[in-house]
Amino acid sequence: MPLRGADRGQGAHQRTRHAGGDGRAHRRHRLCGCRRRAARARYRKHGREAGERPEPADPAHPQHRHGARPARGFPERHRCQRRAARVPAGHHAHHAGRDARDRTHGKQARRRRHSRGGALSRHRDRFARVGQERLLQGQRTLRPMKKRALRTALGLCSAGTALAGAGAWAQGPASAGEPPAAPAYVDRVLEEGAVVPQAEPPEEAPSTGWPRGWSAELQSNRQSSSAIKTQSQTLTFSGFLDTPNYGTFSANLNLNRNPAPVYGYGVFGTSGTSYTVVPFTSTNSSTWRIDQRAMPFDGGWFGNSAIGNINMASTPLARGVGRVFIPSLPIEGASVSIEQPGRTQFNASAGRLGYFDGLAFEGFSAGRGTAASVGAQTQIAGGDGPAALGRADAAVQFVEARNVNINGLAGYARDTRTMWGAVSWQGLAPWADTLGSGTGGIGDRIGGMRVQANLVHSEGRPSDSSSKAAFDSASGGWLDAAWRTDWLQQSASLFYFQPSLRWGSDTLPNNLRGASWRGDISTRQWQLGSNIEVSDSVSGPGRSSVYANLYGRYRFDSRDAVSGNLAVRSGSYAAQSAQVTWEHQSDLGFTQWRTDVAHGVEMRVLRTSLDHAWRVGEAQTLSTSLAIEQSNRAGTSQRTVYWGVLGTTPLMAGARLDLSLRGSNSIGGNSSRFLSANARLAWPLGGGWSFITQFTASRGQEALDPAVVSALTTATQQPTLVVPSTRSFMLVLRYEGRAGMANAPIGGIPGTGDGRLEGHVYYDQNNNGRREASEGGVAGVTVRIDRRYVTQTDAQGFYSFPAVAGGSHEVEVVQDTLPLPWSSGPGSSTQRVDIRLRGTSVSDFAVQKDR
Repeated sequence: MPLRGADRGQGAHQRTRHAGGDGRAHRRHRLCGCRRRAARARYRKHGREAGERPEPADPAHPQHRHGARPARGFPERHRCQRRAARVPAGHHAHHAGRDARDRTHGKQARRRRHSRGGALSRHRDRFARVGQERLLQGQRTLRPMKKRALRTALGLCSAGTALAGAGAWAQGPASAGEPPAAPAYVDRVLEEGAVVPQAEPPEEAPSTGWPRGWSAELQSNRQSSSAIKTQSQTLTFSGFLDTPNYGTFSANLNLNRNPAPVYGYGVFGTSGTSYTVVPFTSTNSSTWRIDQRAMPFDGGWFGNSAIGNINMASTPLARGVGRVFIPSLPIEGASVSIEQPGRTQFNASAGRLGYFDGLAFEGFSAGRGTAASVGAQTQIAGGDGPAALGRADAAVQFVEARNVNINGLAGYARDTRTMWGAVSWQGLAPWADTLGSGTGGIGDRIGGMRVQANLVHSEGRPSDSSSKAAFDSASGGWLDAAWRTDWLQQSASLFYFQPSLRWGSDTLPNNLRGASWRGDISTRQWQLGSNIEVSDSVSGPGRSSVYANLYGRYRFDSRDAVSGNLAVRSGSYAAQSAQVTWEHQSDLGFTQWRTDVAHGVEMRVLRTSLDHAWRVGEAQTLSTSLAIEQSNRAGTSQRTVYWGVLGTTPLMAGARLDLSLRGSNSIGGNSSRFLSANARLAWPLGGGWSFITQFTASRGQEALDPAVVSALTTATQQPTLVVPSTRSFMLVLRYEGRAGMANAPIGGIPGTGDGRLEGHVYYDQNNNGRREASEGGVAGVTVRIDRRYVTQTDAQGFYSFPAVAGGSHEVEVVQDTLPLPWSSGPGSSTQRVDIRLRGTSVSDFAVQKDR
């Protein structure tokens, strides 16, 4: 191979430095005349003057390994002499330096690949590839090696050519000495045969009218309760209609034929206190409601209305910022409200009082009297917007109930009138200079404060002369405040309630006065909080009580956390309770171990439980719960095992199975048992049709939570309903459809894709924001999406919106429909949900009680 010139790879300015004045190479790079003439003669003899290359007979001739030698090239011995000149490796004329430079510019270092030898003789470490080699010895040593290497390379090339051309060679007869050709590739995925053209989908006639959607169900239900067996049929309908000038209409109908009556009793009270038992009767009668939202008016006003089995309308301040709420009574009637969002609202409601019931499906029982109410709320000071500083609002609500039997007892019919008023203010706390940033309310941001004062007055009298109800009059008031400092979130309350204080057919906290304070401090790793309440009775025997609660949580890392809760109450119903929880996240899922200890009036409880949410498929959920309890209540000692399974899984052909099982079994002589089972199988049939089967069973009464609560919390609790054993089996045929001039899903524009939204509203007994298998659903809760479309949870707390536009939406649980003292966790009453196109999104809501 010709040796590269000393100026190869250099620019013109570099070559000029080594050239003479006439442009020729420097004399030290030129051969003397005799040697140049001899070399030229040898090259002419072999025909290489013009760069020709003869075809030698030997295929391993060195010329096959080199390209055509350029004209006037130097002979090998001259190149060897020049190579013998020692040149530092860093110099531009040194071949090692040139190779490194060429490699940097992406060129191949051909000289290293084509050099005749490996390591050079007399090599010095301080110079890369610098030394002298003996030409003849190197040629004799390397020539056999090159021949063997060439034969090996030719063999590999031949093998590669044979493999690459196996398909072509297979067409001809194989020689006797050659291996059999590889078989041709055969597609094993697609079946052979003619391709059947796919039929074009039939063109649908264009829809006309406003965008609308609906779903209808035909249910056949067989129910047995004690010695009563009934079979009923139910027609369920839900739908929406979006109009340009009248807002959005939502309808939910549940028409029951031959409903089965249910008898039971309600238990008032909690752990460590006395209990009151009140009987009740329900018939699982039909439920229906039609809601209209956001009808536009001039001046930015909007109208909302509802008719059917609904909750009475109320003002936003009715929920307050503390622990006492104004209840929203369930009625069978109508309500209407007109509002200027964020500023003013007027409402009115009227209808027959009742309550929601039902086991396998939602029902409504009316006949507890009648009620009517009117109310208003407006902004009286400050700037616009929910986060405006110095804003003040005022609200008032009046309700009148007639012919209401106290606690459902006949012969005690009563008429009640109640007036409530409230004033709220929000702004900077007196000790703060600026308001911190954040997305929560003013009271949840550093330097902010919110205060609300409430007054209520009720009057009662017998409905007629035969009633044994007494005349009474009562008043009450409470003051709530919430603020946040740099390191502590705090809230405080003062309350005073006279005896016999009522709100329509419900009772408000009565015969109680006191004060409470709560503080929370938290970081990303730990949380610590405390709650203190001091209370006493207003009249009658003194029932002073002091309640203190301390809770905390510490996260060791992303997998492990520990939490605890300690509650103590003194006074007439002294009690203590403690809870320790350990949480662990592993490859198998989320595990929660919890131990509860409670001690009260004729009560001792020790319970250990293990809850686990298993890591399963993306479209599957599985949670299990197991607990063992040793208790002594009213002198009766027993040992009980509690268990639960909660899960959902997809099946073949788009089917889906939802399962919820909760139960308890006593160990020993006591035979008390509890069972709550619900299994639901939904199978889409195509074309909007689907088949659903559901089994529901209930037996016995679930044990009360052993945690100790304060006197104020006890006064606001709703009764625990106890029903006899019942079983029901239901078959459902369902149809869903949409139509309209421009088909639009819920919350979307015409032409956009949609998905399905569903979920549960459940009792979060341990306030951890996760649903365990031992936690049941909340029935009769109103759920709204984008503050326009309305639906209601069934007897298992399940809700669904069948066709929702893809993207982000706001889903909200209406707080007025939650049973007291339950409420959504901080900031959890509203959730942002991303709807997947042609998929199902799940959004569950946890309702909690104050610690």
